[in-house]
Amino acid sequence: MTDDEIHINRRIVIVDDMASIHEDIRKVLGPTTAATDELDALEADLFGPDSGESNGGDTAHGSSSIVYEIDSAFQGEEGCKLVQAAVDAERPYAVAFVDMRMPPGWDGLKTIEELWRIDRALQVVICSAYSDHSWSEIMQRLGSSDRLLILKKPFDPVEVAQLAHTLTHKWSMQREVTRRLSDLDRLVREQTTDLRLAHEKLKSEVAERERIEEELRLAQKLEAVGQLGAGIAHEINTPIQFIGDSLHFLSDACGDVQTLVRAYQEALAALEQDERHHALVNRIRQQEEDLDLDYLHEQIPKACTRGLTGVERVTGIVRAMKEFSHPGREKVAANINELLRNTLMVAENEYKYVAKVETNLTDIPFALCHPGELGQVFLNLIVNAAHAIADVSGDSESTGTIAVRTHEEEGAAVVQIADSGGGIPEDIRHRVFDPFFTTKEVGKGTGQGLAVARRIVVEKHGGSIGFKSIKGEGTTFTIRIPFRAKETPNIPQAAIG
Repeated sequence: MTDDEIHINRRIVIVDDMASIHEDIRKVLGPTTAATDELDALEADLFGPDSGESNGGDTAHGSSSIVYEIDSAFQGEEGCKLVQAAVDAERPYAVAFVDMRMPPGWDGLKTIEELWRIDRALQVVICSAYSDHSWSEIMQRLGSSDRLLILKKPFDPVEVAQLAHTLTHKWSMQREVTRRLSDLDRLVREQTTDLRLAHEKLKSEVAERERIEEELRLAQKLEAVGQLGAGIAHEINTPIQFIGDSLHFLSDACGDVQTLVRAYQEALAALEQDERHHALVNRIRQQEEDLDLDYLHEQIPKACTRGLTGVERVTGIVRAMKEFSHPGREKVAANINELLRNTLMVAENEYKYVAKVETNLTDIPFALCHPGELGQVFLNLIVNAAHAIADVSGDSESTGTIAVRTHEEEGAAVVQIADSGGGIPEDIRHRVFDPFFTTKEVGKGTGQGLAVARRIVVEKHGGSIGFKSIKGEGTTFTIRIPFRAKETPNIPQAAIG
């Protein structure tokens, strides 16, 4: 795809509180001057005398063959108004040069967040000699993005020119790719009349789609496991720690008991020979009192119980993680209740500080399903419920409630997952299952969780998923998974529970 095939959007906005910065950038990106002639000579030395012609006459910096349309804003709020107006007029900017310090208004980080809320495709160059924010903080707030670059002040004119050239081309090519994909989709829909000739191509596309969906499910599962990894490590470490403490206690107690037994043996040997050894008897009794033998008899069984409890806890967590991540390409008859219990165990670190879980899992038949994929659906809904409660509670110590219920209804397992969060706003309820739709901040969440959940439940299992939400009270998701056990006899059961 060459420059001649696409229209390059060279609209640039500069957001900086220093007028001199605007002037310097305009000099670099404006019409040919003595300075740009010097840049032409430098480019020729670096890339050869014909480098400017290899891109349809464009050079890496502003020259007479490249005309940039540059607008200026001296505060973040002013820059956002310009970007909003450009989007409304369907003449968006391709690149924004943003300073990090712009008193007394927004700083650069706040400005970039607002710019991306308006135009997610905008390429941003941070221009700053120093910043009030570390790079890690910038990444934490903005996320790792290929739309963000940093240009240190004082900057080199060649760098400015190259950034403008590269980013305007990148923006334009991405827009062109999106447009061509849209045109391709339209052509595919139009060319459905000749089914016979398109049959082999359609089979290939379906196979490719299934491969991509499988990779997407695996990637999301690995992402979920990665996000919960720290919590799982904590959950494993805590039981191991109190197991170790209990074993140390038992070791010390056993040593004391052995000392006492040896004293008993001495007393018994002496008493057998001479009745005058009352002092030895008294010493043994005093030793019993000093060692608090009754206490040892009471605490040793409790220590053993704590050790066993810890071992069972570790075993349960490891088993749940193994079963949750099991790929399972074929449907098996699985216990939906055990799937939910395992998922609650895996997700505990996500909700234990913000919500209490109430379960009412009635005895229902096994369902023919993909256990790993349903576990992913349950995990997404439980984590979303925890986040919804956390958004309401904020920094307060109050906790909400996540209710998980199951029952049988008309040949299907019905699973309900309810939270006491703030509810889903009415104006976006019709979009919650749309791919890539999310209400989370930039860089947090892909907007794929509920879309994938719907595809797994509806397309893979022939079930249904829906929700009811009340503002200020919470949301309840309802999933129906048909049992379908009669259709395929002798179904192997999943290794769950």
